[in-house]
Amino acid sequence: MGDFIVTWNRLFAIVFAVLTLALTWFVLKRTPLGLEIRAVTQNRAMAGCLGIATRRVDMMAFGLGSGLAGLAGLALCPIYNVNPQMGSNFIVDSFMVVVLGGVGTLAGTVIASLGVGQVNVLIEPLYGAVAAKVIVLLMIIAFLQWRPEGLFAVKGRRK
Repeated sequence: MGDFIVTWNRLFAIVFAVLTLALTWFVLKRTPLGLEIRAVTQNRAMAGCLGIATRRVDMMAFGLGSGLAGLAGLALCPIYNVNPQMGSNFIVDSFMVVVLGGVGTLAGTVIASLGVGQVNVLIEPLYGAVAAKVIVLLMIIAFLQWRPEGLFAVKGRRK
């Protein structure tokens, strides 16, 4: 379509990301591990009182997150050069997406990632890559001043 070109490597990364997102959603919403992760996230003390081994859930959640990071590296290795600092280019964007979407919400992360990506793509041709990142960061900071919990706040008790 016009100047829009999608290579097979990028198409693979997109499809792989969608499949990984679906699998992550399934694990978090439909498995006992996901239920325990959500319970510990919402109210750690009460989950411990109900017999959930919170330290084990912490380890499993860390393992799940590390596995997802490894899968991200797998999806990006056909597009970018593989080196030990490969993820450092994405760490700031990833942090911005998670904070903007709302910490602990998968839907917020998806919507925030699409939004940040689209705004970045729209601003980049006008001002350049570095200026676009700075402008997007300033927009996110302004949004978080208005709504500090992000796009979607996790429901839970406040102390």
